[in-house]
Amino acid sequence: MDLQMFQEAVAKRIREIPLLAGLPVREEQLGNIIENVQNDVLKNKFCIVVGTATFDDESPDSSTCYGGTRIVISVFEDPEMNRRTRRPTFTAAAQEIAKALKLFSPHIPGAGTLTSPSIGEPADLGDGVVSVTVTLSAKVTL
Repeated sequence: MDLQMFQEAVAKRIREIPLLAGLPVREEQLGNIIENVQNDVLKNKFCIVVGTATFDDESPDSSTCYGGTRIVISVFEDPEMNRRTRRPTFTAAAQEIAKALKLFSPHIPGAGTLTSPSIGEPADLGDGVVSVTVTLSAKVTL
């Protein structure tokens, strides 16, 4: 499995969630992600960032890289401004992401099925912006 392709497949699935239609979904890359998120929150009052997938090998005595991957999706919202537009809240978005990605299996060789969604505690980032993360894991072969 390719971790970059995995991240792209997760972002694509999130973009297909009806409740989140038209809202910005970014894939975290090296570079200007913080500036891009700030611009999205300023412009759209909302932004979703699909983090880079991580991998932990569970077969150290094997030539095959088999183990677990985790992916973290962050949801950012300016509640005061966003809720005037009747868009989803960051909590509603996190719940929809967890439901849509649970048992999601991207069609990538070696990719497993995403399981065990967890929604983290909300964080106040200041300047009226709040955030929450959704984390999922899968067993994969690289």
